[in-house]
Amino acid sequence: MTIEIKELKTFDKIAHLVEEVQNLHATFNPTLYKPFQLSEIREVMEKMLSDETCVVLLAQENQETIGYLLAFVKDIPETAFYYSHRLLHIDQLSVSKEHQHKGIGSLLMNKIEEKAQGLSIARLELDHLNSNTTAATFFKSKGYLPYRHKLGKQLG
Repeated sequence: MTIEIKELKTFDKIAHLVEEVQNLHATFNPTLYKPFQLSEIREVMEKMLSDETCVVLLAQENQETIGYLLAFVKDIPETAFYYSHRLLHIDQLSVSKEHQHKGIGSLLMNKIEEKAQGLSIARLELDHLNSNTTAATFFKSKGYLPYRHKLGKQLG
């Protein structure tokens, strides 16, 4: 198995993986997340991909995309509460089901950390659904630790 990691912003190469993630979210929380709708998702994703702060890494085997990571560089200005800083927010990470537990996610995470260092970024952030224990275990194994909790309450 030879995996190539490359930087490429194209929705068509990741659409099938975006579908897996969106449908997983819809399974975890169907009152909040919609099932995958290609035309709607394409429009939103293409806007995200056109953002100059967006970074997309593809994991490919024999020209087939088997995983991707989508992140954004964020410049946080100084305020009375925070020092100014630059961070990289990992927005999406997906590896096709048949390629999971083979090190593909680790390759993508290692590559984005290298990219962040090359951009003089010292902090990476990400989030995941609490119900996605697979993601929680994976990110913890990569050294990502919780530092803030987001809570919600459904009314009515």
